[in-house]
Amino acid sequence: MSTDTKPRRVLIGYDHTEVSNAAMEWIINKRAVFADDEITLAIIVNDDAIAVEGTFGLEAAVAGPAGWLADDYRERVSKVERESTAALNAVVEWFASKGITVIPRILSGEPGETLKDFAEANKVDLVIVGSRGLGFFKRQFIGSVSDYLIHHLKCSVLVVKDDCHSVNNDKK
Repeated sequence: MSTDTKPRRVLIGYDHTEVSNAAMEWIINKRAVFADDEITLAIIVNDDAIAVEGTFGLEAAVAGPAGWLADDYRERVSKVERESTAALNAVVEWFASKGITVIPRILSGEPGETLKDFAEANKVDLVIVGSRGLGFFKRQFIGSVSDYLIHHLKCSVLVVKDDCHSVNNDKK
């Protein structure tokens, strides 16, 4: 056996929600990552979410007769990117305060597919995502990123369930 061990490559999906923030705390409290891991913290910017965020949809922004519609869409994209960068920087600093270095990445696309593609392209050993606890019907209509990753990735996937996030549960 070789004594030359490579650091574990970990991808953490982050979506700047209360559930995701609690999952970050769970990751640290349960020692799911280590200081010598190569950790990427990724937030996904999804064009569909940006399109419906404002007054006009993507179709109107792209196909609309007035240039200001496209400008409105570009401004919404820029705003989401600024907010994503700020959110990632705050979490990067928080991890650093715990002695863990993470590399922030803003990725674009559908969350499940984008995380899968990134994990495969970067030979990730472990993907960690939070779970919003969607019920059966919401999962069928909305889809679950964690469910998608479990069924489509060859590497290990750790799903931090939303009912595990309670601070009281961690102190028991």
